[in-house]
Amino acid sequence: MPIPPVIIIGMHRSGTTMITKMLENLGLFVGDKKEINNEALFFWDINNWIFEIACSRADLPHNFQYLNPRTRQILIDDLNYFVQSSQKKKFLGDKNNAYKSLKDLDIPWGWKDPKNSFTIDLWKEIFPNAVVLHIYRNPIDSISSFIERDLKMKDKYQLNWKKALKRKLLISKNYHSNFRLYSLEEGYNLWEEYVTKCMQQEQFFPNMKHVRYEDFLAEPSLHLHSIATFCGLNFTEQQINEQVKSVKSDRSFAFTKNPEAIDVYLKVKDKPLMKQLNYDNII
Repeated sequence: MPIPPVIIIGMHRSGTTMITKMLENLGLFVGDKKEINNEALFFWDINNWIFEIACSRADLPHNFQYLNPRTRQILIDDLNYFVQSSQKKKFLGDKNNAYKSLKDLDIPWGWKDPKNSFTIDLWKEIFPNAVVLHIYRNPIDSISSFIERDLKMKDKYQLNWKKALKRKLLISKNYHSNFRLYSLEEGYNLWEEYVTKCMQQEQFFPNMKHVRYEDFLAEPSLHLHSIATFCGLNFTEQQINEQVKSVKSDRSFAFTKNPEAIDVYLKVKDKPLMKQLNYDNII
C-alpha cells in the first residue's frame, strides 16, 4: 500500500532542518542524496527549477503566484514525469530503486525545503493525500538567523578567473543574491509572505500540522512524540529522548538580548499575523 509523503514547509531558519534530522533518525526517509540543510537534492533541484521559471527567488517568492494556467499545467505534467523518471534515483538511491514511481513508495518518507511553502501548490496535484508539516518561528529570530547566514555566504564570494571571464561575457550568475535581506523590517515582510502562504494550505490538506518552534524548544520530547506520530513513524520513548538531547531551549526568543532587534519587534508586534500566532506579547 503506497504511503503519501510528508511535505515539510516553513520559512527559512525556523527549525525545519533540526526537526527533519530528528524525524529522519526516527525512520522518516528524506532522500539518499541531500544538501547541507538536509534537503533532498532531487526535490531541491526541481523546486529551484520551478522558482527560476516563475522568476522567483528565496527572497522574492511572491512572483510564483503569477504562473499562468498553461504554464502551471505544463509544470504539473513535468512533475508527474520526474517522480517516475530515472532521476528519481537521486532521491531513492540504490536500496529503494525498485520502485517505478515515487508514488509507489510504501515506507514513511517525505522531504523538506522552504520553497515547498510555495511549490506545494503544484506538488499537491502530484500527491493530493500528502501529510503537511508546517514549522514556524517568531520572525525576528528567523530573519536574524537568515541574514546572518546570508552575510557569511556573501563574504565568501571571491572573483576568480572563471567568474571574471563570465563577467566579461555578461553570463555571470555567481553573485550571491537574496538582496531583499538588508534589514529586519523588510525581513519581516518576507517572513509574513512565507507563513501566510503556509497557513493557507489548511484548505487543501486535511492532514496538516503546525509546529511552533518555541513550543518545541520548551518541551521537545512531548512535541517530537506528537510530530513523529503524525508522520506515521514507529519509535520508542528512548529513541525520542535520545534525539532531543541536543535541543537548546535558550534559542527561544534570542532576539530579546538585542536592543535593535527589540525595536523592530515593537514595530511589528501588533500586526494581525503576530497576534494570530501569539507573538504579540513576547516583551
